[in-house]
Order: sequence, then structure tokens, then C-alpha cells
Amino acid sequence: MSTSAFVKKLASNDRPTRDAAFESLKKYLSSKSNSKTLTLLDLEKLWRGLYFSMWFCDRPLPQQKLAEKLGELFSTVVPANQFNNFVEAFWVVMNIEWPNIDQWRIDKFYMLIRRVVRHCFIYLKNSNWEEQKIKEYNAILRKLPLSGDKSVSVALPYHLCDIYIDEIEVVIFESVEEDDEEEEENEEVSAKKLAIVEETPITTLLEPFAELQKQALLKTLREKCKEEVLEDSRLKTWGLVENEESDESEGEDGEKGEESESDDEWNGFA
Repeated sequence: MSTSAFVKKLASNDRPTRDAAFESLKKYLSSKSNSKTLTLLDLEKLWRGLYFSMWFCDRPLPQQKLAEKLGELFSTVVPANQFNNFVEAFWVVMNIEWPNIDQWRIDKFYMLIRRVVRHCFIYLKNSNWEEQKIKEYNAILRKLPLSGDKSVSVALPYHLCDIYIDEIEVVIFESVEEDDEEEEENEEVSAKKLAIVEETPITTLLEPFAELQKQALLKTLREKCKEEVLEDSRLKTWGLVENEESDESEGEDGEKGEESESDDEWNGFA
């Protein structure tokens, strides 16, 4: 099946047609021969079809299932040599289509982004958090949703700020049993979780947010990166950020120092 044929069937308003096309697409994407010939433009076209698969999907439960299946494409279907292009194609399409999403469909696309982010982390985790793979993944985020460019809808980096630590937590603590969680007291993390944190390059994963916090033109976006990501209480609990930070400086006479734009800048990880 050609790329155009896939797009047409994936974007059909007939659910059986979409479902059949999706199953065929999984086989197509996982093929080693196809993975060598697919271009970024091809993947953008396919993601446009997948976008409309979600667009036409009604009712919460089917939407949840579809979002999960689309996320799994990143972690279990797409070959490693196409992972970066597949991620970039996703964000290209999301950025182009975002202004067209109405209030009745916005929540399911927020959910889709959450699932995609989660499965990208699963892919990186399964790759033993390989430094080069993280570097390449971060580069895509810097180029697109976390670029701070005016052409990117601010809702995209805002949503990433809302979900990023959540999804890191879900993925890295997947093996921690509920019984272990019950052992936590006074917001202290179990030794098992701390060991996992030490083995996970969390600070590296958050570098695009640290850069955006310094470079974003919108003050609200800089503050969002700082408050919702870089100073998330979980990072403090995990020992990655200082627990006690002074938000205001005082002069020798005890008076509070004057505020400046530098107050918005994040001072780095612990």
C-alpha cells in the first residue's frame, strides 16, 4: 500500500476502515526494507493520517485505546533507525494542525501527546538511556515544541510542562510495586526509587526545559518551565534540586533586594 493510500484509509470516517489500515501500517512501519526507504516527508504524511484517525475517534474509551496504540508505535513498532524521524513527523503535524482543533476534541489530543511522550521515554529506557539517543531526542524537542518560536502554539510547550515529570515518573518507576510505595513516609522516597533515579539521566532529559526557561520570549512560558518542571517538588524529593532555595535576596540592612529579570532564571540542578 502506498503512503497516500494509507493516509486516505487512516483518515476515513469509517472505523473498520481505519482499524484495518492501522494494523497494516504497523506491519509496514516495522518492515526493515520499508524503514530504509521512508523519508521524513513520508512519515509526516502518515502522521497526518494518524492525526485524523484520532480526530474521527469518538467516545472516551476508544480514544484512550487509540492514543495508547499510537503511542506504542514509538516504543515497539518503529525501527530504531526511524525513531527520530517519526518523533519529528509527529511534532510537525501537531504544530500544523493544533490551531484547527476545537474545544470538543482538544482533550483527546492532549491525551495523545501524553501517550507519545510516555512511549518515547519507554523507548529511551529500553535503549538503556543511551546518551546519543537522548541527545537526538532532545534536539527534536528544541527544534519543535520547545523551541520557543512564535510559530509554535504556546499550548504545546505548556502541556509538555504539565506532563513531563509525570511521564518520567510513570516510566522509571514502572517496576516499583505498590507495596513499596506504601512504605514511603513524610514524602521520603524508598531506597529502591532513589536507586532508579540515580541510574536515570533525568537532568539530561530536562535540559530543553532549562534552555527554554532562559530563552523563551514569553515570561509566562519561562515561569511555567521553572515552576512546573525545573522546580517540581519531586525533583527536590529525589535529590536533584536543592530543597531550600531563597526566592528573595536581602541586603545588609535586612531590606529585600529589588526584583529583576534575572529572578525568573532557574539556577540549575543540585
